[in-house]
Amino acid sequence: MKKLYSTIMMLAMMVAALSFAACGGDDEDDGGGGNISSGSCFIEVSFGGKTYKETISDKWAYAQIDPVGTDDQNKKLTYTYDMTAHFEDTKGFLFMYGIVHYRNKADLLASPTGSYGCAKDILDDSFYNNLTFSPLFEIDGDEYEFINGTHQVKSIKKINNDVYVEGSFTAVFTLDGDTRNLSGSYKMLIP
Repeated sequence: MKKLYSTIMMLAMMVAALSFAACGGDDEDDGGGGNISSGSCFIEVSFGGKTYKETISDKWAYAQIDPVGTDDQNKKLTYTYDMTAHFEDTKGFLFMYGIVHYRNKADLLASPTGSYGCAKDILDDSFYNNLTFSPLFEIDGDEYEFINGTHQVKSIKKINNDVYVEGSFTAVFTLDGDTRNLSGSYKMLIP
């Protein structure tokens, strides 16, 4: 039942996000600090003694969300995520993630680097805070439940008209007594 509910929630998020889909960035250099190509964004995940890394395209989905929680109530939030099921076809597991952030780019760029929260999904109250990291992990189609994690933002930079966030994370997941400790790093585009 929990798996069914989780699957329905993920599909609902995807449908909502597709209605707000964004394609950000291009490969052209406008003299604003270098050529940013799709190869500049990545996800790296380590668990079980192995590290997996994949380049991310510069097509990101996003959904605007209402400001609730502990952040400044007057700053609107957006959830940006890459809808690619990373490693599913090549490594036998799936990893997806997104970041909640201030919608206004000036507010986002003014955010300090450092430690931020992690949240399971939109039903978790801690989800509704600037720079919250939200991971999803499956092995062989079985979704593991997110227990807790850490999120460290290392860089927030504007290049051309886009903002790039770079950071690292840890995450603990469990399924029927099987606990998995993941760590990793990423660089993502906030269009």
